[in-house]
Amino acid sequence: MQISKPTHPEMTQPSTVCRSTDQIHYMNVCSVVLFLVTCAGTGLWLLQNSVNAYYEQTYHTESPLHVLDKYTLWKQGGQWGDVLYRERDSLVQHIAQQNQAVTDGFNQDYAYSPEYKAILAQKTRLETEQRQQLLVAQAQQKAQDDLTQKFTLKANDQVFFAGDSMMQGVAPYVQKALLEQFQIKTVNLSKQSTGLAYPKLFDWPKTIKDTIMANPQIKILVVFLGPNDPWDMPNPNGGHYLKYESPEWEAVYRSRIAEIIQTANQQHVNVMWITPPNMRKPTLNKQMIYLSHVVADEVQKHKALSLDSREILGSMNNIYSDYFQDNGQAVKVRSADGIHFSPDGQKRIAHTILHYLKVS
Repeated sequence: MQISKPTHPEMTQPSTVCRSTDQIHYMNVCSVVLFLVTCAGTGLWLLQNSVNAYYEQTYHTESPLHVLDKYTLWKQGGQWGDVLYRERDSLVQHIAQQNQAVTDGFNQDYAYSPEYKAILAQKTRLETEQRQQLLVAQAQQKAQDDLTQKFTLKANDQVFFAGDSMMQGVAPYVQKALLEQFQIKTVNLSKQSTGLAYPKLFDWPKTIKDTIMANPQIKILVVFLGPNDPWDMPNPNGGHYLKYESPEWEAVYRSRIAEIIQTANQQHVNVMWITPPNMRKPTLNKQMIYLSHVVADEVQKHKALSLDSREILGSMNNIYSDYFQDNGQAVKVRSADGIHFSPDGQKRIAHTILHYLKVS
């Protein structure tokens, strides 16, 4: 008789159990791989524009991904990617602003002492003032550059010189250079002891208007007036004389400057106006400092070119000097009376005028 051995359920089908374990492991691996491939494909689909840009900038040839551009679904991925990029940048910027606001609020309310807050406020004010000064300087430089472009002459154009004895010494040098070098004709009506304060003695606004109207070839007006004007002037409306440097005096004087420039502008004549120099006598020098400011301000207000004779002659801080330092050498630019110019001073101002005149 044979005795059969009992069988245990655990010991049945061992190979089946192993196969099931391998299959599960294989499926898990496939799932992971599929997930990674899907993520990579989605990322490539969304980031295709960035990938294309990197490839083309690195290898200097067209990206292989461009072969897929013919498929609408593929191109939509790039569009969606651009949208996500913009949203991401916007979110990052918003978070940075919020962080800065929180930081500033904390520093403002808790971290900074009153003394440090005062220092920060002063620093902010200084930075603001510096930015404003820079903007003003840039605007002034641009206006100056624009003005210099206006002083261009053609063959038949003429230059008109108006002024007192200062101009009588300067204008001939400019006239000679323009005629000899470019055959440009000029009109010189400069007259000593004249100005804008006493029009009954010599009316410059009327003289300039009549001359420009009678000579349509005039395209540039050069004015040098002022040293004969620092005195009380007759009131054009009658009554007492207007006191020099008073608001009433200044208003009338400015109106005469404006009248000259407006007359020139109406006839398409560009204006170059030279302001008075410093003087040897302290009282007269103080008067010229005030007058130079008034003239320059009014001239610039009407978009004409203002040339400061003090700078041309090398005066520093409104202090009179007989000499100009030229490459370490002292050149005498003023005459013995402490008012007028020496020949070298006249030539220096004339050279500055010629610097702005262009002949096409």
